[in-house]
Amino acid sequence: MNTAQSCDFKAHRPRRNLPAGVSRKRGESNFVSAFSKAYIATVGPHGIGGSEFAISNFGIADFVWLHWQRDDQDGTALSIEKIKSQLARLKLTAFEMKLSDWRKGLAQAYRYGYFSDLAIVVLPPEAAKLARAELTLFRKLSVGLWSFQRATGRIRRHFTPRASKPRNAKAREKALDLLGAALKLGQ
Repeated sequence: MNTAQSCDFKAHRPRRNLPAGVSRKRGESNFVSAFSKAYIATVGPHGIGGSEFAISNFGIADFVWLHWQRDDQDGTALSIEKIKSQLARLKLTAFEMKLSDWRKGLAQAYRYGYFSDLAIVVLPPEAAKLARAELTLFRKLSVGLWSFQRATGRIRRHFTPRASKPRNAKAREKALDLLGAALKLGQ
């Protein structure tokens, strides 16, 4: 695979549980879509990901990205087994986007640390300015804080923790299996 891939995992669609007037408002959904396009454009061709990625008991990440360093150019088809064989070189990043409530985003992103190497909250610049006042809390919880200016496509990394092993190896394995199944790798 020489180009980046992204898909929609179509998890539960939580907006369907809201009243009709509220569920039509797509501000956060549009923010997620714009961010994912901008992010994919910056990370290079070696990755796969998608939106609304659900892992039971750990929440629904707005966007996930599985990045790997690829050194083989043998031309064979990419499969989840091939990706898993390089587990030490994989980096799974889970993103939680919020338009305003950074505290709720921080709590959700912290849960993603159970299955991902990095968990990051992404906010518009105005909301990120408020959250930066609590950067010590983000550092303590090892959750990143980024801002995204939708109008310009600019991503600003205020704090990015070091990638670390997920807190739950089985949840990580399940995440990789779901990614492989959703993207039909190896078929």
